[in-house]
This record gives sequence, C-alpha cells and structure tokens, in this order.
Amino acid sequence: MRNPFMTMNPPTSPMMQISCRFTLIFGLSIFLSACVSATAVEKPAVRVAVQQDAVCVYAGDGAPTTWGAMVGALAHCDVVFIGETHDDAHGHTLEAQLVGELIAAWHGGALSIEMLERDEQKVADQWRAGEIDSLALAQQTKSESWAGKNSWVEWYQPVLDAAKLNGGVVIAANAPRKYVRMVSKDGMKALPPVISEERALFDTPSVKHPEYREDLRAIMVEMRQEDGQPTPIVFDEDLDKFLASQLMWDATMARSVAKAREKFHVVHMAGCFHIDRSGATVAEFRALRPGDTVATVSLVSSDTCEFDFEKDIKRAAFVVYTQSQHVSDGADLGHE
Repeated sequence: MRNPFMTMNPPTSPMMQISCRFTLIFGLSIFLSACVSATAVEKPAVRVAVQQDAVCVYAGDGAPTTWGAMVGALAHCDVVFIGETHDDAHGHTLEAQLVGELIAAWHGGALSIEMLERDEQKVADQWRAGEIDSLALAQQTKSESWAGKNSWVEWYQPVLDAAKLNGGVVIAANAPRKYVRMVSKDGMKALPPVISEERALFDTPSVKHPEYREDLRAIMVEMRQEDGQPTPIVFDEDLDKFLASQLMWDATMARSVAKAREKFHVVHMAGCFHIDRSGATVAEFRALRPGDTVATVSLVSSDTCEFDFEKDIKRAAFVVYTQSQHVSDGADLGHE
C-alpha cells in the first residue's frame, strides 16, 4: 500500500459536512451555557473487538483497505489524529479499539483528548493512578454529559480505559472553557497577560488559517437560516471573534500534543472539524514539530460502505465508515 502519510494540504471544501458542523457547534455552544451535570455509572474497563471484515476502511484517495492494514500503517507514525462525530455511538466503539491497538503497538504512549482541559490534568492523572474511579473523574471534570446525557460513561470512558489497559497515559489537551468564552465575547485582547500563570492553560495560533474563516461564515449563515432568518447576515466582528476562539482551541490542543511527543507516541482525538482536511489542530502541530510523521483518521457516520468521492476524497489518510444508524442533522447540534 502506498504511504498515506505524505504531507497533504488539500483545499478545504466551501461547506463542511453536517457531521463536522456538529463538532463546530459544540465550540459555539459552550460560550453560551455550561455543561449539564448528570449521574454517571461506574463501568469496568472495556475490551471491544472489531470484526475487521465488517469495517469499511478506505485510504484517503478512496482505495479500499482493511482495519488491520490501517492499524499496521498507523503504528509506524509518531502522531495519529482521529476526527470523530461526537454523538456517533458506533464510532466511539471503533475509536476505543483503535486507541487500544495503537498504544499496544507502541508499547505505551499517550492518548490526548479534546474532551478534557489542561486544568483537569491532575484529575486525569489521579484516575490513571487508581486514586479515583471513573465516576469521580467524570464528576470532577463536569464531563458526565459532555456530548449528551450520560455520554461520558458510554462513549468516552471506554476510550480512556483502552488507553490505560495498554499502558498509555491520558493528556487533558484542551483550553479551559472560561478562556474560550473570553475570546468569543471580546476577542484576544480579553486574555490574561503573557506574564500571568494562567497563560500555561492555553495557547494562541502560530500559523495562519485563511480557509477557516469562510467555512465558519458559511456554517453560521446556515445555522441562522435554520433558526428562521431568511437573509442572515454574519458580521465580520462576530465572525472574527468566533474564529479567534476556535483557533485558540486548535492551538492549545496542538501544543499539548507536541509537549506529549517529547516523551511518547501520541494519538489525539477531537471533533472532525479540527482534524479533517488537515484541519487547524493538525496544521498547528505540524508547524511545531515538522519532523514528526503524522497521520489522520476520520470516523464518518454513515450507513453505507461505499466511498463517497464527492465528500470524502482526501478527507484524511484513512476514512472509516462507522455504519451507525446515526444521522447528523440540526436536531443534534444542541447535544454539545
């Protein structure tokens, strides 16, 4: 099989797919409301098994391949970025399997995740050390319903379990939401000064991302149309603030991965908007560590096993169709 990890910078589509809109809308919604707490249930470490012949896996150019071949190729990488649809249950099962297999192949490594924030690293370390259980982890990080009611115990805890079972560490990679809200409301000028201790909790972009701006505008226009505005207008000032907050999120995750790479091979999981088509998280990381071998995987919620050349060509080094019954639409956007 050809090497899928050559640096690619494919053009960003004029409109991101609806599944990635859900990912992005989470970034917008956290500025408006806090996480909803719910009761989590302690769950034992999960060992999922993928029926490899039943999983639809393609290289980024649409060439069919297998789960085993994909994992074998990814195991030779320094960093693997996984783009997910947050409320795709079957996708999370595949994600847990992939994370476990990669960390096992690396004989240890790091799972870096969007879903935990840098100021929650101590809690993540306590969980891994067995000092607290998964219920306490979810409660103390207010993650019980991160992507919908009780979603942590069903969808995210099994991924952490897969990492821990195979000797991996967990990296709380994201920027705390209070700083993201600051930028969304008042722009970068609202952030604490560089000399502040708080600056260790987030990062700002190091490279330009001109393609993001118009993607965001198109998504915001579509959202407003769905809300009943016949001729929605997205003012540049609003767009620029949202763009800045989104890019701060990407930059923080990228630098968290880069720091983890000083010791480990790393698999990073985040919403597909951050990862697909060499998204900003990937681009930021490459700017920080240009010598590392990087690959991307996109978990696409789809009921078909036929590659969609219009939507998914060059979406990632590998595209995995999860064959879930999930269909992203406007009703799903409020889960995050």
